[in-house]
Amino acid sequence: MTRIAIIDHDEHQVYIEDLTDEMLAPYNGDEQKYIDDNYDLENYSWDYITDILYLPNDSDGDILEVDIEKGIK
Repeated sequence: MTRIAIIDHDEHQVYIEDLTDEMLAPYNGDEQKYIDDNYDLENYSWDYITDILYLPNDSDGDILEVDIEKGIK
């Protein structure tokens, strides 16, 4: 499994997706081709991610780790 984050610079949104080998097989494992075929984005960037950290303004500098498997509450 490959986890990617796609940043849509036009809408200022982040998409996080877990890609399996089966999902990437039609694209010969090429994540870029998968994104181009499955997302309607023009101005974006993407990269692999392993962890998500969130720094809320009111946390006195505390960094919160987001557990995707459990969801965001």
